[in-house]
Amino acid sequence: MPHELIQVRVRNPLIKILLLLLLIVAGAWSYFAVSWYIGNTFAEYSDPNATTVDIARRAVGMAPKDPLTHWRMAQIAEKTLTLDQQGAAIAEYEKAVSLSPNDYRFWMSLGRAYEQAGEANKAEQALKRAVALAPAYAYPHWYLGNLLLRNARYDEAFAELRLASQADPELRPQQFNLVWAIYSDDPEGLKNAVGNTSEVRAAFALYLISQQHLAEGLRLWDSLSVDDKIANRYTAEQIIQSLFKDYKFHAALKVWNDIATEKFRTEVGQVFDGSFELGGGYGPETVFGWQVQGAPQVQIGVDAGRLHGGMKSLRFVFDVRANVETVNVYQLVPVQPQTAYDFEAYVSTDKLTTAGAPQIDIVDPTDNAVLMSSAQAPVGTNGWNRVSLSFRTGEKTEAVIIKIVRFPCVDKETPVCPIFGTVWYDDFSITRRN
Repeated sequence: MPHELIQVRVRNPLIKILLLLLLIVAGAWSYFAVSWYIGNTFAEYSDPNATTVDIARRAVGMAPKDPLTHWRMAQIAEKTLTLDQQGAAIAEYEKAVSLSPNDYRFWMSLGRAYEQAGEANKAEQALKRAVALAPAYAYPHWYLGNLLLRNARYDEAFAELRLASQADPELRPQQFNLVWAIYSDDPEGLKNAVGNTSEVRAAFALYLISQQHLAEGLRLWDSLSVDDKIANRYTAEQIIQSLFKDYKFHAALKVWNDIATEKFRTEVGQVFDGSFELGGGYGPETVFGWQVQGAPQVQIGVDAGRLHGGMKSLRFVFDVRANVETVNVYQLVPVQPQTAYDFEAYVSTDKLTTAGAPQIDIVDPTDNAVLMSSAQAPVGTNGWNRVSLSFRTGEKTEAVIIKIVRFPCVDKETPVCPIFGTVWYDDFSITRRN
């Protein structure tokens, strides 16, 4: 198909004028579009901490009807101008709000600027408008709550702060700091300010305990129902770990018993599952039970084939041709301070060959001091032998660690210390001496 060439005659003066006007309009539109784009781009991506007022003012000149340029100009002015010049920042925030009245960010910034200028009523109204526009967002509630708090309107303030921390859990520690600062001497005020949900009260109990306010934190935890405690198991485990760090093992035991099923609960002065009848659950999920972490070339498990009492025992099968320093089996047992105890267990071996056999240590976790050590498990093949130890706890000792370790047999002269054979342990117990 042949192409046709269309020619437009522009000798007519009216057509020339019309085309000229179109070119002028297109050029003007292009200028303003590019100008607006540059100003908007600057406002969106510039760093308020690294931009001068003059540059921000140029961006406003390029896009005077863009609320974002006025908002950025206000932020930069607020950071760089002196206190007596902050009216310029407020004026820019007001301009941004007038150009985009439904953007919560502009109202929130205006409210904060009003408060810094001492205009509390205007600040409150602006922040409430931000909350109304973005009720699910954290920071409008957070800034309004802080404004109300500084004006001693505590009930209203903490209602907003609770909403803020619900929307953004990272704000919760700051909320808890404020609650404690206001209500540290008012237990009921503490609970009311923090909120009524079990989740937030459990979290606040954790906060108090981690801040060394042990009595208040445990009191708040105890105020939860049985079902609420179990529902907040993850927080309870964090509470237990915090108490462990401060060697508050009795308090940790109480919290553990609050969330544990009946068969996993224990008490002070009792070795948990000392006869290995449960046959499993030996790990971090049972904080006061056996911790069996294993070691290279060592098989550790429950054995129903050889036992001293009950139906099972704990078996170690060693096939170590080089070295193994530890077998990583232990249990934390709550005890009374300044108290004498007798410890008992039973050990059996089969074809055990080594210069460093397993033994049992009783350790004080507060300083890792070994209170007492047993003899090594007998080499060769042996029936059940009784292990008997006596120890006394220290003034601040609330627990001891019963640990199965390997007797050290590696030194410069003997860099290799193999171990072969099988060892069984059973019927661990401690008894308070009268």
